[in-house]
Amino acid sequence: MINRITLLTLVLALSTLAIACGGGKNFSLTEEPGTEIRIYEVFGMDCPGCHVGVEKLVNRVDGVVTSVANWTKKQIAIKVRSSDNVSDEAIFDAIKEANFTPGKRLD
Repeated sequence: MINRITLLTLVLALSTLAIACGGGKNFSLTEEPGTEIRIYEVFGMDCPGCHVGVEKLVNRVDGVVTSVANWTKKQIAIKVRSSDNVSDEAIFDAIKEANFTPGKRLD
């Protein structure tokens, strides 16, 4: 009985940690006037903490408002200013700089 309680506690703790670290993130970005949402594949994100580095570098691209990566879906959603004409190549370069492999644009 104690082993079952211990196992259940461990499973709940790990699930909570994964969600808190971004594993359960949904793409909650919403388009606003003058912005658009783009979704890209990102390969190589294998842990809940992986999203931090790729978001940080993508957010540095001129014209990017914000981004949300989801390691379980292997995707990143990016809100960009429409007027800045952010190129896919600039996004791919940021993903590569974070040591991940960019896939195709999905939107």
